[in-house]
Amino acid sequence: MSRVKLLVGISVITVLLLSIGFFIGYVLFVPIQKTRTKRESEQRQEIEETRTAEYINKTAPTIISETLNGETWYLEDQRDKVVVVFLWSILCSSCVDAIPAMNSIHGKYANDEDFLLVGVHRYPEKELVACYSSTKNIAWLQLYEKGESGESGFFNKLNVKRTPAICIIDRAGKVKGIYRDVSEVEGELQSLL
Repeated sequence: MSRVKLLVGISVITVLLLSIGFFIGYVLFVPIQKTRTKRESEQRQEIEETRTAEYINKTAPTIISETLNGETWYLEDQRDKVVVVFLWSILCSSCVDAIPAMNSIHGKYANDEDFLLVGVHRYPEKELVACYSSTKNIAWLQLYEKGESGESGFFNKLNVKRTPAICIIDRAGKVKGIYRDVSEVEGELQSLL
């Protein structure tokens, strides 16, 4: 009987020590993991900013895109206008959250002949984008970049990997900024229009 008690006691102590070890490991691991995730996110952000910074204050590359009804659209044809390009997807919740602010910007400047707001998509299919745009009363021009138009479009030529991204191109065709947050756009627009 004492041998059984001894084995049970050893088993209980082993389970307690393992539980304490797992608890301590978890308590130590979670903050380390959060720190690592935050650091990786900051590194990705820094890489993204470095990549987009190479376009700032330089002439925008030659960009050819396509409207939702299949017509070819050329950025060069928009010279003498301040062009705001909203790169987004209906599958991106941050993009969808930014639509009211983009609609507000469009409403504020739509009557200005020197202003153009365009939305640019890659995913999902063109028909879904058109349907979504009409149900959300998005009145600004929507472009679609997939296939051949994707090779020469905004996403590839400006090396945009994440959405939303908002690119502002001045009247001379120079990229003035590539932003992640709509709130940063208004000040830049006021200085250009």
